[in-house]
Amino acid sequence: MRDRKLEKQLEEKRALLREKGVVLTTPRLIILEYLFENPIHPTAEEIYNSLKRRFPSISQASIYNTLKLFTKLGVVTELMIEKEKARYDINTTPHAHFKCIKCGRIYDVFEVPLPQREEISGHKVLTTQLYFYGICQKCVQS
Repeated sequence: MRDRKLEKQLEEKRALLREKGVVLTTPRLIILEYLFENPIHPTAEEIYNSLKRRFPSISQASIYNTLKLFTKLGVVTELMIEKEKARYDINTTPHAHFKCIKCGRIYDVFEVPLPQREEISGHKVLTTQLYFYGICQKCVQS
């Protein structure tokens, strides 16, 4: 059972999608719920491998197309913290990320304020992302 805060956030994302005219198909709802229940910055492949066990009819194309749509509409943030694959973050409030080079885990970092600018040196800013790389607390202690 989900807690009330999570359920409220999920409903806010559903409402945003409806406001933007998006049809809430079963695959879209399943992917949205997965992202809320697994805020681990998953890749499209990780989402697909997890969901196909419970929903064998879901396709990789549905996963990729849905994530592309969610990113375009601001429902998720696409992270390029790794060169070879995109990761997706359901938390779209401005924050940085830390990637442990030992275990590979990605952490949200809220202690570092991100500059929110619409323009810089005459350029239109669409998004700001800040990544830190190092060894996480758990790996340092082990």
